[in-house]
Amino acid sequence: MMLIGRGTMIVATAAGLIFASFKLDILVMLVFVGALWGAIVFPVIASVFWNRVTNTAFTSAVIVGLLLFCVARFELLPITGVTALFFEILASVGAAVVIGLMVFGFLGRKIGMVAAAITLVLMLIFATGFLRQYMVLLASLTAYGASTVVCVIISLMGDEHFDFDLIKQRVGNYDKKSEIPSSLKS
Repeated sequence: MMLIGRGTMIVATAAGLIFASFKLDILVMLVFVGALWGAIVFPVIASVFWNRVTNTAFTSAVIVGLLLFCVARFELLPITGVTALFFEILASVGAAVVIGLMVFGFLGRKIGMVAAAITLVLMLIFATGFLRQYMVLLASLTAYGASTVVCVIISLMGDEHFDFDLIKQRVGNYDKKSEIPSSLKS
């Protein structure tokens, strides 16, 4: 764990130095951080409530979400025709995820799923052909949608189930105090 932690800190520092050398303004960086959060939010929440989310599903969902965000946000491909339609469909899924998760947080799973389904239908009807004019919004919602789709598909492809009872065994209290015999307490 120490090796992974140290390696992560080195990579994060290097990435920070690279981003600082680009001299990007704060708004561009905030949008990028928002997309990173968008790519991570569904796999994190799903992994807390759904025992099928695997490490592979989580990691690939975040990577695909970020890659598709970058493609849309920086228009690495021309966002026209079928490509634009593809991104608008993923963005519609992303909007449904956002609304569904918010409603889930307040009103529960069933109502959250209904809200997500209604949002998806409305977004597919009204946002198709429209979202491509707002590339930052399209890219951010695409991060949510792509991450969700990849996480769900990869999780369902495997047959691994996480046993939540193992958490206490794997992640214990590392600050355990030694037991004092009752004869010494007096």
